Amino acid sequence: MKRNLLFAGSGLLLAALAVPLFFGPSDRQLIAQALQDSCQASREGRPGGVMDYLSSSMRYNGEPIGDRREVARYIKQTRPEVVILNPTPVINGQTATVVSPVEVKISIGPMPVSMRLENVRITLSRETGFKWLVVPAPKWRITEIKADEIDVSQWLSQ
Repeated sequence: MKRNLLFAGSGLLLAALAVPLFFGPSDRQLIAQALQDSCQASREGRPGGVMDYLSSSMRYNGEPIGDRREVARYIKQTRPEVVILNPTPVINGQTATVVSPVEVKISIGPMPVSMRLENVRITLSRETGFKWLVVPAPKWRITEIKADEIDVSQWLSQ
């Protein structure tokens, strides 16, 4: 009797862990959530929230971003407001691309600056993250941003 109860309990636990893996949110929903969460965290000046969605191999206009601490410091100090106007992804296997106009509002010193960037290309890759610290779950992270209109090194050096 105890053995059957143990097997039943174990089966229910496995089922509870497996259901989110097989019937969880779609890739489109995960990508939309990743973009929305990273923009919100940026606006609030929470670098951890943004860095969670940036891949460790993140590139900007083909160049590695270099020191991730400097990016985190910049986000914390300037609280850039980023709005992706058309966040519809094109998914191709393990990668997804969003091409959209983006509105950016930042403060450079005491002066606020607003700009609209056309045709910003955001590339995301599906990586393995964890739910509840032990259950593997897909997580979409930003691996590259291409916006030819600006040079991010000008901002990071301030």
